[in-house]
Amino acid sequence: MTFDPSAKLVAYHAALDSHDVPKIRAALSEDVTYESPGLGVLSGRAAVLASIESYFATSPDHKAWDDRVWNVSDRIAACEWHLKATNSKTAQVVERRGKETIVFDAEGLILSVKVEDL
Repeated sequence: MTFDPSAKLVAYHAALDSHDVPKIRAALSEDVTYESPGLGVLSGRAAVLASIESYFATSPDHKAWDDRVWNVSDRIAACEWHLKATNSKTAQVVERRGKETIVFDAEGLILSVKVEDL
C-alpha cells in the first residue's frame, strides 16, 4: 500500500478540529518541529502538544478548513487553509489564511510542520 501524505495531513487536521489530543499526539514524531509566524520554532512532541493544548484552551471554538491539499513528494504534503476562532479571554475573533507544509518520517509520523500566513 502506498503512503499518501495528503491523506495523513487531512487526518491530522481532523484531529486538530476535534481537539483530539491523543490522536494529535499519535500523529507526531518524538522529535517533531513546528514553525509558524506566531509561535516561532517549537521542538519536540511535548512542546508542540503544550502549545496546541494552550491554544485549544483559549480558542475552544477553533474551526479550520483546508481549501486545497496536495502532495509535494512521497513524504511531504501541503495545503492552503483558513480558520476562524474566538479568543475566550479577549473575545477577539481571529480569521487567518495560510499555507502549511508537513514532512512525514518513514513510519508516517509528522516530522515537521511549517506554517506560513497568506
